[in-house]
Amino acid sequence: MAREKEKKVRMKQSVGSRVFDICNTVFMVAFCITILLPFWDVVVRSFSRAQDISYMHINLFPKVWTLDAYKYCFQDNEIITAFIISVLRTVVGTVIHVIVCCMAAYSLTRTEMPFRRVITAILLIPMFFSAGMIPAYLNMKRLGLLNNFLVYVLPTGFSIYNTIIIRNYFFSIDKGMEEAASIDGASQVRIFASIIMPLSKPVIATVALWQMVGQWNAWFDNMVYCRRSANLTTLQYLLRRMLDSLTASTSTGASGVEAIGSMVDTNPDTIKAATTILVVLPIVAVYPFLQKYFVQGIMVGAVKG
Repeated sequence: MAREKEKKVRMKQSVGSRVFDICNTVFMVAFCITILLPFWDVVVRSFSRAQDISYMHINLFPKVWTLDAYKYCFQDNEIITAFIISVLRTVVGTVIHVIVCCMAAYSLTRTEMPFRRVITAILLIPMFFSAGMIPAYLNMKRLGLLNNFLVYVLPTGFSIYNTIIIRNYFFSIDKGMEEAASIDGASQVRIFASIIMPLSKPVIATVALWQMVGQWNAWFDNMVYCRRSANLTTLQYLLRRMLDSLTASTSTGASGVEAIGSMVDTNPDTIKAATTILVVLPIVAVYPFLQKYFVQGIMVGAVKG
């Protein structure tokens, strides 16, 4: 009798698990469709003529393939310069951010460091309280960072949140490896560079991906600190200005719409779609190379310690 009851329980559990797997699969497929279809619609709009766009339903394929929207975006060399500036700030800003946060996280894992808890508490204060935009602007002005490329990378060079994530991951590394290296005469710098950093690829890739997305999508600091410097215009801020000018020209019916020319008629929707693809494409291209580290890094870094 006991064995029969166990079999019935196993059968019920197996049926329940199957139903759960089916429901979970259906839900995830539907969820992916709700994400992919709007994105595909934006791609189709970017390759479509203005008169072919339908606002009543999702466009699955363009009626006529055209690159008019992309030609409009690249008709000026300014967008090439802006693209280079965005790439430079993303690469340089990410490298500086990862190095500084890793060094700070490693120092906070040294239990023998004096006032370690006090320093951690002090670093946590700016994460919850901010002085505001005006003091930040005055600070950048006194530091001579206005209309300077360094204003893109120095203020974002440190994050206590990412430092805590990295620190918690460092705590999960076996201390025996550090002790063995210390016995062999390795310095703290050698231990950090040769042992800790190579073993922390998942969390480093995770933090680097966060910073890359933040740097690539940033435009507000360009508008506030480098608005007068055309050579420091980022791609996102330039595209935002283009969209604003197109929207304003279309809404007022001004002759500025003629600047679009016969390429895209008078509909700025294709331009918006093309600019969206230009902004999203680099991140989408980089993410697959870091995906295998992403889940492991965020889970271990958030739980350990």
